[in-house]
Amino acid sequence: MTPMQRLLEEAIPLRPDHAKPANEPWTQVEQDTHWAALCAAVGTPNARRPTPAVNQAQTAA
Repeated sequence: MTPMQRLLEEAIPLRPDHAKPANEPWTQVEQDTHWAALCAAVGTPNARRPTPAVNQAQTAA
């Protein structure tokens, strides 16, 4: 199995089907839960969430 095949078979968390309609924003709890699931999926538990100010500073350089 190639590394790409292994990556494609990993369980990447998606928005739950029972969630609100797609055009409604996520609540803070939903965002936090999703972020925690993403971090667990990629092996970086407790990683800090990016913020707009940090993103702008990194892309400006």
